[in-house]
Order: sequence, then structure tokens, then C-alpha cells
Amino acid sequence: GAASAEGTSIWQSPAQLSVLPGETAKLSCHISGHSSYVNWYKEKPDGSLRWICQSSNYSSPVGKYSGRRETWCEFSLAILSAQREDSAVYYCSFFGLHPLFGNGTRLVVTDATQPELSILVPVDAEEPEQPPEKIPLLCHLRDLPAGWDTVRWQPGGDVTRVMMASIDERGVLRAWSITWVSAERW
Repeated sequence: GAASAEGTSIWQSPAQLSVLPGETAKLSCHISGHSSYVNWYKEKPDGSLRWICQSSNYSSPVGKYSGRRETWCEFSLAILSAQREDSAVYYCSFFGLHPLFGNGTRLVVTDATQPELSILVPVDAEEPEQPPEKIPLLCHLRDLPAGWDTVRWQPGGDVTRVMMASIDERGVLRAWSITWVSAERW
């Protein structure tokens, strides 16, 4: 959702963007009120934010980052020749009386066509909160391509959603999916 204060809202699009290495990634920031500029930040793996550039009528490129003011209320960030290490969540920010940050755009730079999969099984399934007579299986997905949002388990054909995606320090998108199997099937 959009952040707002003093009648001004700020939001970003798209929520997630996937590009191939070497392509230009373009992110947008929208403001409902007036601002002559926005700042752009890259979220580091430890959760801290690093300033990368500014978008305004007069901003100059900063390395591979190029910020522009497109219209009265729209600003853009172009990341030229994006590489895997550019994978991250990017935030635009407007400083009025209080700082406002957009909702973030997750950029994934990858040429992967399918993820690396590994399955984690419990050492001890005697956990009090698990459904009775069910055993959890966790699928770890590394280097997730764009649009990969479900996992089909065999045997049985159960389909589960991919969740808890995060970008590691190497710019690799990792995610998890979980299913429950009956003790008899296990």
C-alpha cells in the first residue's frame, strides 16, 4: 500500500520486476502531492538502506543509476545493464515535514529457467502445534525465476504456494514452500 502524511501519498510500481542480466530495469515512484524530487534507496541484506541516487528535473546519473522526473507526480529510476548483485528491494522516498517511503519494488536479475530445489525433513515430528499425524516437508528453492509461484509435490500431486522469498547477499532469490504428508505416506 501507499504511505501518506500531510495529504501526500507515495507508492511504487511495479511491486516486483524481473529482468535478464544486461537489461535495463526501470522502476517508478508516484506522489499524489507536489515534490520536485525523490531519493532512491537500495535495501541491503541486513535490512539497512543505502542511498543510490535522486530523481529530479536536474539529476545526473550516479554510476549505473539514472533518476528522472517523468511528470508532475511521477519519478523513475533506471538501473543500466543490471547484474545479479543489483537484485534487491528498492525504495523511493520523499521528505516533507516527515519522511515518507514507498512500498518498495523487488528487482530480481536472473537468467535462471528453473530453481535449484532441496527438501528439508524434520528430525522429530513430535511438535505440539502440527496437525495430528501429519509430517511437514519444506522445499527450499534457490535462484527463483520470474513467475515461479507454486510447487507440485510427488507423489500425490499436491500444489503449494511459494512463500517467504528473500534476496541473499549474492543477489540470489530464495524461497520456501511447505506441505504436510500423513504419517502413513511417510
